[in-house]
Amino acid sequence: MRSMIQLLSAAAIVCLLPAAAHAQNQGATLFQSNCQMCHGADGKGSTPTGQALKVVNLHDPAVVKMTDTDLANVIGKGKRNMPAFGSRLTPPQIENLVSFIRALQKQ
Repeated sequence: MRSMIQLLSAAAIVCLLPAAAHAQNQGATLFQSNCQMCHGADGKGSTPTGQALKVVNLHDPAVVKMTDTDLANVIGKGKRNMPAFGSRLTPPQIENLVSFIRALQKQ
């Protein structure tokens, strides 16, 4: 029984990896088309537009400490100079974007 559970757990992880990679790729595409102009490819906000608008560095400890839900809410509803993307992006797209930002923060 224990071997069966371990086998099923390993199979589930293998099955989820392609879905996670797909979400990561979608998040990267969404970031490039919606966020990169201000936040930059590295998420640090060092672009001319980002500097002019004083955008948040996505590597800032305050952003890193945010929950995924909080980050998704900021993306969806906007905050300060950041526009709301909730009318342009679906909830799954915002989730993919959050996933990509989390990966970006680890770089």
